Amino acid sequence: MIEARMTDPDPKQVLRYLGYRGQDMQTGIAWQIQKGIRTVGEIAAPRLVWRRLPVWNGEISGLPAKGQEIRDLLMPCREAVVMAATLGTQVEQMLMRLKVTDMADAVILDACASAAAEKVCDCFEEDLGSRIEAEGLFLTCRLCPGYGDFPVGTQTALCRLLDTGRRIGLTVTDSQILIPRKSVTAVYGVAKEPQQPCGSGCGSCSMSGRCPYSEDEDRRRE
Repeated sequence: MIEARMTDPDPKQVLRYLGYRGQDMQTGIAWQIQKGIRTVGEIAAPRLVWRRLPVWNGEISGLPAKGQEIRDLLMPCREAVVMAATLGTQVEQMLMRLKVTDMADAVILDACASAAAEKVCDCFEEDLGSRIEAEGLFLTCRLCPGYGDFPVGTQTALCRLLDTGRRIGLTVTDSQILIPRKSVTAVYGVAKEPQQPCGSGCGSCSMSGRCPYSEDEDRRRE
């Protein structure tokens, strides 16, 4: 069993979520980001759920998933792992209160929470990867609904498959918004041969070079 865990996000990743591009981190914003990271760490209650499913010809059994990127990811695989993770309702409630009392703090805390949700996925990926490697298999990088041509609408089927509402309190609205919002759904492939290395860096992401939050985008602007 893999339990949800979370390490502190990189302040530079928070800065990217805030829309900073190729700019030095000023003392004031650095202090606010560190404060936001501490706050999220104190109030977040990360939870996750996952399943390992068979794959046939690039398609996951029981999960209708369209798009060339998910097909390419899974074509060399005979299994896939589908997962969902959330920071919980406490972060959501804090953000709602701050939007009424202090919008500036709310914006920074929102970015810190987004980065923290990604760290939950990174930690899961690390733990899952160790388990998969012990079996002599290899984990692909993760692909989340809404990235590239992987439809965001896949979230409904994915959450239904994982029973996220009952198991971790995660639901999906008709407009495909995850509730609590600081949540992530994702798919990994499990292959017999080594795949593109996974990691927390942007270089391992299928959206590398095309994402407005990527490290590559920062370097192009420097």
